[in-house]
Amino acid sequence: MLNVIIFLVGALIMFYMALRSMRARQQLRTKGVCVQATVSGTVQNRDGAAYVLEFTTAGGSHRLQYPKPAKGKPFAEGSVVTLYYDPDAPEKMFVEGDKSVLGAELLYAGIGVVLLVLMVGIMNR
Repeated sequence: MLNVIIFLVGALIMFYMALRSMRARQQLRTKGVCVQATVSGTVQNRDGAAYVLEFTTAGGSHRLQYPKPAKGKPFAEGSVVTLYYDPDAPEKMFVEGDKSVLGAELLYAGIGVVLLVLMVGIMNR
């Protein structure tokens, strides 16, 4: 019985993480600011490599650092990307087409499904 509870809690945590990420992304799309930003290069910060995104708004010129995924197709320097961000909390941002974010959400959901299948298998034994 304890195994079933552990698998169920694990699955719920994975589904929660996937939904939280999707909700944060959707909230940025609806309530955040959407700009066209230019990838001006990469920098090394305390969290690893990051893209430097530059854009201009009515408030002036801005430079934000967007985390660079470890795998996947990189953004080319000089390319223009669609950036959604929260001006009150610039660390909350999302670049349209960033497959690493979508991949993480799918991974969380997939792990949740696997845990539920394992739980059902244990219950039927």
